[in-house]
Amino acid sequence: MRSRRSLAPVAIFFSLSACAHFPENAPLERTDPADGYRVSRTSGDVDDSQQLLLIVNFSGGGTRAAAFAYGALQALAEAKVRFDGRERALVDEIDILSSVSGGSFTAAYFALRGRGIFSDFEERFLRRNLQLALIWRLLSPLNWFRLASPYFGRSDLASEYYDRQLFGGATLGDLLHGDGPALLINATDMTLATRFTFDQDQFDLLCSDSTSFPIARAVAASSAVPVALSPITLKSYAARKCGYEPPGWVGEELARGYSSTRRHQEALRIAEYQSAGAEAYVHLLDGALADNLGLRSTIEKAVEAGGYAPLAARSGFTHFHRIAFLVVNAQTESVRAWSHSASAPGALDALTSATTVTLNRYNCETIDLFRQSLARLVAELREARCHPHGELPAPSDCGDIRAHLIEISFAQHPDPAERTYLNELPTTFGLSDEQLDRTIAAARSILLASPEFQALLSDLAHLP
Repeated sequence: MRSRRSLAPVAIFFSLSACAHFPENAPLERTDPADGYRVSRTSGDVDDSQQLLLIVNFSGGGTRAAAFAYGALQALAEAKVRFDGRERALVDEIDILSSVSGGSFTAAYFALRGRGIFSDFEERFLRRNLQLALIWRLLSPLNWFRLASPYFGRSDLASEYYDRQLFGGATLGDLLHGDGPALLINATDMTLATRFTFDQDQFDLLCSDSTSFPIARAVAASSAVPVALSPITLKSYAARKCGYEPPGWVGEELARGYSSTRRHQEALRIAEYQSAGAEAYVHLLDGALADNLGLRSTIEKAVEAGGYAPLAARSGFTHFHRIAFLVVNAQTESVRAWSHSASAPGALDALTSATTVTLNRYNCETIDLFRQSLARLVAELREARCHPHGELPAPSDCGDIRAHLIEISFAQHPDPAERTYLNELPTTFGLSDEQLDRTIAAARSILLASPEFQALLSDLAHLP
């Protein structure tokens, strides 16, 4: 007969694994357009000029992307231009940060700490081997018990580490009380194969409260690389009903039958969340799977709002005359050496190439799509300002709106040898000091030398 002492370890194992469960997002009793964490003009610094609406997008790519984004912020801190009454550093003028995967670490920390990022982000994150730190936690016997639970995965463990190392228990609601820009962290809903943005607009569809949601958990979802990390799970309370009413066009679009238009796909997404049953969950993976640049959220939010002008008005951005989108793209190119080898690349090389090709082609299409939409964006804003409700006469400066799109990437580095070096950087969460230094320096030099960026500075300098 087995003794009670011999059964003790087994009992402890099952008790610990049964207790391990991901923290559930909080339910929402009633939706309110004025509540929750939403993109808003009041989210940022009160001294931020209303002449310029500056939206910055950080791509995925592990620590490489986080470092490239950090270098871009340094460049924006160096870039000073006089407009709207005084000299301004553009890092202080960022209104919205949209990010995915590795870029979400930099974006979230900047949104939370502002210029404080320049004092400790390198030490607390960039120059730590995050990958090794997570592996050690996976190897801890105590965590084996927790990971044995079907309700607690590797990304839940990673989220706890990110919280201790960077975010200190901060929630999305804490961002409402700071001076940083509005933050849009993006993940991918693996069930619907759509973008999932951590803001109240998305949480309304789940009848859930965004303000109490941990920033670390949002970042963990955004960077949950498939296989290496597990999905982050959220609970949907949509079946309880919380007063959310989808826009009228959603029903009209669904009644027309299937269509491949962006508007119809957005209607399907909203309807799917709304039709969730009593026991419904959302499983999230790396945001790069749906949009590696974090740029499509602007397009898709405009579709949901009924256009760019209503989206800007709903968010409180109504006085700007210049709108600029900065895309910090840390993508790498395919390995050119394969073309000089007679032997076929191995399985790992083939898998890496398949991922790189897909992301890079999708990035290219996203940038091109957005560039084409800029003219429509400006036209909609001019129409809304010059003819509000059909009123005449129009304000004298209503048509003075210009848009700028700036993209920086490794491919723009002027030194061929440095381009090769940067393109060979791995997509990992651990880089050497030399790799970090050269990536940060590349972002600074590429952005400050960018013709599109210089055109923006010149344009701002000519504002009244």
